[in-house]
Amino acid sequence: MFLETLFFPIGIVMLALGGDRLVLGAKDISSKLKVPPFVIGVFVLGFGTSLPELFVTISALENGKPDIAIGGILGSNIANVLLVMGVSLFLTKDKLVESISTKDISVMIGATILLCYFIYSSSIIKPWAFLMVLSLPLYLYLSYKIFNKNDNNLIYLSESSNFIIIINLLIGFGFLIIGSELFIDGLIKISSNYGIPESIIGISLAAIGTSLPELSVTVAAFVRKEGSVALGNIVGSNIFNIFGVLGISTLISGTIDFSDSFTSIDLIVLLSTSFWVLYIAKNKPTNPRLFGLFSFLTYFLYMAYIYV
Repeated sequence: MFLETLFFPIGIVMLALGGDRLVLGAKDISSKLKVPPFVIGVFVLGFGTSLPELFVTISALENGKPDIAIGGILGSNIANVLLVMGVSLFLTKDKLVESISTKDISVMIGATILLCYFIYSSSIIKPWAFLMVLSLPLYLYLSYKIFNKNDNNLIYLSESSNFIIIINLLIGFGFLIIGSELFIDGLIKISSNYGIPESIIGISLAAIGTSLPELSVTVAAFVRKEGSVALGNIVGSNIFNIFGVLGISTLISGTIDFSDSFTSIDLIVLLSTSFWVLYIAKNKPTNPRLFGLFSFLTYFLYMAYIYV
């Protein structure tokens, strides 16, 4: 029993390492192919760091644990804003939140409202999955051609050889696949051993574990004084979690039915975090540490609420 519980922390480490290697490999490929900087920032960083959520969600559904799957996406989007952005803002000293298109954030808010609808109805059907997956390339096109037409915030020059790039990609995919299986097995054991509802396990432990790549990338972006890239990573990740992770997982697994154990408080917190990103992007706080501390404390109050 003890060894099986260790699957959870081992899975977290493998997911973090796998996500890091995969994002690094993808950035190197983008640089060598001379892909525009915006595509690297939004697609590789924002969408790439959501790959752990994709593997964990598919694994949870294959194991017949839809509450962990949905809870993981809901919790990950909350953690990306309150925990990841909160920590990043708290670690900064200057006004580093630069301009970012509010149109991208509006798409994230729309996707969040759609997720709230799914959770409220306790079901997701395949037609919705098709629409969500098809929305991804449409969003990318609109964001690159219209929303951020003149935005080139990230300059990344690759010095890695082709061999290193291939190794990073192979390690990344391998660790994500194996790590997601160990991660879910560990969560299932924790849920059964301690009697914790699977929905809460998904919102908290699963969400924090799969948000580690976002945390590392976002903190690095703020340290490099690229606040808009950091916010773009969070926005892109949250959009992909809903349209990509949830859409692809539903296409693979078919209609998803989950319990009604998610509360209205969960939905209010989820939706509020999206508007919180919009507020920060519009106001560009001169004291980011205060905003970071508020976000960080709000997240832990929410964690305390769901476990009490």
